[in-house]
Amino acid sequence: VTVLVIYKSFSLIFLEKTPYTWDDVFQHYTLALLCIILMRESYKGQFHLGFRIERFGLGLLLCWPAIPFMCLNLLTGLSDRPIVGESLVLMLLSNFAIGLFEEVVVRAILLGHMMHHYKGDRHRVLKSVLYSALLFGILHIGNALANPVNTAFQVVYATGIGVMFAAAYIRTRNLWPCIIMHALVDFCANMGRIYVQLQPDVEAYQEELMSVPSLISYYLPYEVLTMIPGIVLVGAVIISLLAALAGAFILRGSKRAEIDELWREM
Repeated sequence: VTVLVIYKSFSLIFLEKTPYTWDDVFQHYTLALLCIILMRESYKGQFHLGFRIERFGLGLLLCWPAIPFMCLNLLTGLSDRPIVGESLVLMLLSNFAIGLFEEVVVRAILLGHMMHHYKGDRHRVLKSVLYSALLFGILHIGNALANPVNTAFQVVYATGIGVMFAAAYIRTRNLWPCIIMHALVDFCANMGRIYVQLQPDVEAYQEELMSVPSLISYYLPYEVLTMIPGIVLVGAVIISLLAALAGAFILRGSKRAEIDELWREM
């Protein structure tokens, strides 16, 4: 209750200026915190959520397939406009909040429960990774009615990168690398927002956001620029397939004993 009161109070302070953006930030932080508290209380601290120091470096290394996603997003997001300080802070907080919430729910809780549920099953790792990755992809289906084609692509590459994040988490049981890399991928995808001043009029804000020129617009002819969205979508799908293959390599048979030992306890 205290968290929710603080969240709404802080949101109301910015209500006249950013009624929709700051609300989203605190919504995700609140949901993530409540999920963590509920799991801690329900299992009396016995359920491991992955907030640890061990294997942090290995986790970052295993999440390397996220880097091409960042580069692909930066291709269309970078601009020569001056950065708006408040928008930059908001985007950093917002994308970290989303990464935290989704990783806690999908990787720490869902994937963790699957690894426990399928304990003793020779296909435990395969089932846990595939099912959690598919559900992670389905979480991105929210815009299906508005833009079914883009949404279909988004579901596909979210599933692919979900395999990679799941594999990295299973190998390390450290959630921080997944949270950080997830947040950076989302931040690069929303890079254009840091160049636009926050304002209460949502439609005006969206119009200004659409008018932010990408750096590549100065170097490529118009005919090529019109193809960029399609190139980005296809590129994302290709990278997601490579990410899924990287996930399969991370969980290769020679690492099975190491994984079993790491997941011996819940």
